[in-house]
Amino acid sequence: MQESPIDVHDFSAMRPYSDEELSLAIQRMIQEPLLIKMMKWVYPGLRKAEIIQMFENIRSVNQFQEEISAPAVNVITQMTTSGVSFTNESSIESDQAYLFVSNHRDIILDSALLNVSLIERGIPTTEIAIGDNLLKLQLVRDIVRCNKNFIVSRDVNAKEMYYYSLRMSNYIRHTLTEKNTSIWIAHREGRSKDGDDRTATALLKMFSLSTEGNLENGLKDLHIRPMCVSYEFDPCDLLKTNELMHVRQFGKYEKKPGEDFHSMVTGLTGHKGRINISVGMPLDDVYERMSAISNKNEKFKLLSEAIDDEMHRIYHLWPNNYIAYDQLHGTRDYKDKYSNIQRIAFVNYIRGHVLKLALSRKRLGLPAENFNTIAREILLQMYANPVINKRNLERQKTSIESAASYE
Repeated sequence: MQESPIDVHDFSAMRPYSDEELSLAIQRMIQEPLLIKMMKWVYPGLRKAEIIQMFENIRSVNQFQEEISAPAVNVITQMTTSGVSFTNESSIESDQAYLFVSNHRDIILDSALLNVSLIERGIPTTEIAIGDNLLKLQLVRDIVRCNKNFIVSRDVNAKEMYYYSLRMSNYIRHTLTEKNTSIWIAHREGRSKDGDDRTATALLKMFSLSTEGNLENGLKDLHIRPMCVSYEFDPCDLLKTNELMHVRQFGKYEKKPGEDFHSMVTGLTGHKGRINISVGMPLDDVYERMSAISNKNEKFKLLSEAIDDEMHRIYHLWPNNYIAYDQLHGTRDYKDKYSNIQRIAFVNYIRGHVLKLALSRKRLGLPAENFNTIAREILLQMYANPVINKRNLERQKTSIESAASYE
């Protein structure tokens, strides 16, 4: 094995800023006109001098979250949502560190909403994993590291990937078991584009790299809790549809410079309707089933499927999801889940999105053939997939129960 290009126990380049490091980061941030512009969008009544004073008063990471991050997220939710609800949040214990493995829809809000809720309940916030591909701007890098984000290295060659993964695994275990601080991490790289939430086994294998001894016990020590965020409307659905159409037509999609930042801004400022955050149950019984399997890949397959099943079970389905399913399949299976007014409104929403894409088709570089049909299908699939996943889970459960009754 080649010599490690990094010290896998040195977390200084990737961890969040400490209280002592905040002052220097804040001085850099307040020099950036973009920071003032962003804060004026959240607080239109504040003058530049007042925004600078707000930042200069910060002395600790906790104060940064309580006085800048949380109020900003609350303003954003007030302006762009119809309310945020939580399911099973009371199962989170204040003195226990959890590894929240979450589905991923929005770059910033998925984890931010959880942390704001924890602050309001007096529970310590989580550290948040964020890919370095999103941190091209120094301002964004400073903001997230002031806000308890730690950096996941994405642009690493295959030969070095093992060592970066080992460092990440060491950091996650150190944070959970030694600092007793919870972590939020997406269950796969990148946001779900099509609404079909599937956990990457590579992520779970990364968690296990820092395990000494028994695999199942090492994973159990991380206190993994599946988590799901569901948005009534995905503010980035147009952007995601464009990407999926390129993949369908050309087999790939090349992001343009600044596209990730544009997605961040769209996710924050776009209309989201209602939002639900659901916390799943512990996975102790899954580790017991894993211990009966000898093949390591099969162990991780079982764990990833168990996390997926829990996510699909706790995913909060909105009327839009049911309407999308019925529209996609030409059925009325879920007509009792929505009103006629809701159906008409969502059908018009999809029609309007297809029209917007069609007007931009040439600029986007997409072919004209079957354009509207493909765009509509992708949009509907995006909203219908959570219903399909829950439907399949319920069928699977019924099948198992039926088989058990014949034994």
